[in-house]
Amino acid sequence: MIVTTSFLYAIHYVIKIVPVIAIGIFVTNYAVNLGLMKKFDGLIKPLSSRAKISATSALAVVTCTFSSTTGYSMLSQALDSKSISDREVLAVSLMTSFPSILSHMLTFFIPVVIPILGFTTGVIYVGLRCSVALLKTFLGFFLARLWLTDMGSLPAGPLSSAGDTGLESVHDPDHNPTYNSGRDSAQTPVHHPVHKHAGNPAHASTMDRKDALNSSARSTYKLLRRIAPVMFITLFITSVGFEMGVFESLSNVLDPITNLLGLESEVALISATGLVNTYSEMVLAGSLLDEGIISVNGVLIALLLGNVISFSTRFAKHSLPLHVSLFGPKLGGKIVAVNGAATLAIDALIIAVLLFM
Repeated sequence: MIVTTSFLYAIHYVIKIVPVIAIGIFVTNYAVNLGLMKKFDGLIKPLSSRAKISATSALAVVTCTFSSTTGYSMLSQALDSKSISDREVLAVSLMTSFPSILSHMLTFFIPVVIPILGFTTGVIYVGLRCSVALLKTFLGFFLARLWLTDMGSLPAGPLSSAGDTGLESVHDPDHNPTYNSGRDSAQTPVHHPVHKHAGNPAHASTMDRKDALNSSARSTYKLLRRIAPVMFITLFITSVGFEMGVFESLSNVLDPITNLLGLESEVALISATGLVNTYSEMVLAGSLLDEGIISVNGVLIALLLGNVISFSTRFAKHSLPLHVSLFGPKLGGKIVAVNGAATLAIDALIIAVLLFM
């Protein structure tokens, strides 16, 4: 029964998310191949220059404002082409936090959270969530400045999967001879082949529509051929863990924590509901707030505490399969762990501040 349920869940999620990834990858590849992404130069160039990241990574950060899945897929392609390092991927994954949360503004925060919690409480909560994301973005920016050499003057070129010319063609090895993928030795120079159009940023705009379509389709197929099986296996394993109750023990820590902190009993109820469903958590918090059973401060702490308690289940069930399929078990797990740890630390700090207000 557990195996069947987990298998169906993994199939359902793969069928649900893979088309989204495919569309995002294809559209982004097509836009880049036609040179349409040059319209974002005003955002990409200052970001890549100041953060010392490649133009491709900067484009991925901007893309996360519209689709975080597509942005991460772009990073995966660049990493496969050895155009960026593991460290750059890790730093950029943190930098995408604020753009990614902006992509949820019109789909969740504004139409769902604020109406349910009320304008004042809703705006405060959304502001706190945005603050957490912004701090993570600043952390990523700091790590990029600390870890990377300057890649900001290089243009973003056509995207492709590993093995094709593409991303590696836009990085001049003479400009940064010691910059290499984290999968290689930290001291070994990597000299990428230079495409005949590497010195011409306008090359992308010279590719005709048919070539752009074919190139984008090939890149999308090659990436999905690797992603889908790994995603299914990871989803299946984590689902089995959920069905066996591996993560249920996390909810048992709620009552002792709320009692120790002297919080209303409803705080634990709201936080525990968040383990099951975020929408239900919001509805419960809004109804208890409307009835005067819980304070605004209590609601904010409950929602943040629910985020802290449920982060492991959400990351294991959704973030881990996606990141492992895109970046492999080692780097994918590291990205999830670092982002999760940063979120936990900042959430805990905000909760501590709210407790003393």
